[in-house]
Amino acid sequence: MKPTVLDLFSGCGGFSSGFMQAGFEVVGFVEYWKPAIETYKLNHPNTKHFGFDITKIPDATIKEYEGKIDVIIGGPPCQGFSMAGKRDNNDPRNKLYKHYLRFVKIIKPKLIIMENVKGILSMEDNDGEKVINKIILDLIKLEYHVSYKILNAKDYGIAQNRERVIITAKKLNLYPEPQAEKINVMQAISNIPENFNAHESIGITEETKQRIEILEFGGKLSKKYNFSRQRLHPNKYSPTVATKPLFIHPFEHRLLTPRELARLQSFPDGFLFQGSKTSMIKQIGNAVPHKMAREIAEKLSFFK
Repeated sequence: MKPTVLDLFSGCGGFSSGFMQAGFEVVGFVEYWKPAIETYKLNHPNTKHFGFDITKIPDATIKEYEGKIDVIIGGPPCQGFSMAGKRDNNDPRNKLYKHYLRFVKIIKPKLIIMENVKGILSMEDNDGEKVINKIILDLIKLEYHVSYKILNAKDYGIAQNRERVIITAKKLNLYPEPQAEKINVMQAISNIPENFNAHESIGITEETKQRIEILEFGGKLSKKYNFSRQRLHPNKYSPTVATKPLFIHPFEHRLLTPRELARLQSFPDGFLFQGSKTSMIKQIGNAVPHKMAREIAEKLSFFK
């Protein structure tokens, strides 16, 4: 019997996809954004949608799954913690991790894996206490042994420099070892068939195209953005894939397509996206890289 998984704040299903490919059975997910839900259901039709708003899912509903879920995974919204954002202590999204812990408290899974941005390690709550310390303390109170580590997507065969904090419960060595083989941008995005799902060019003005034509590798359209709107170097990693704006193709005078961004996030070509090009880009940027999720899942050999 396969170990069972529940994915909270699932987005389009990057975390779930990696775990499924590693031999786990994802039985349910929670997500509120419709385009992401549609994409999730398209790729995982047999997985139950537990609900839209996690804050409104009653304890009684969660109680039905007590002892029936082996692993709870997911990434609570990180916008309030991100170094690229305002880091507003009053951002209501900063509190949503508490509902993740509510599921943990009621279901009592064997293992918990939570993903978030590095900024969560330094973010303080209104009382001056670090959010990461509150999460760890709450999990300890629930009788879990907790550890965390910063993982970089580029270390797991992904053409992207994307650092994320992975928090696990249980005092076990769950983190995959970095792979020796590295993947660069062109290795990731080349050979995509024409008319493939999500492989449609993003419209740009003639003026923007002319500005792109003179850009060298690493050149940017605007100083407004730290790392986006730049021409990617073909033989290097891409910067972190975000929800907006887009990167520029290394050789062609255009922005990357959603499918090319999905390749940088290591989604397999069989993973199909739904919604507008804008919503696809947002889904892809918010996702946990597929291959990193799979590497984490495959490390959990004690379930096999």
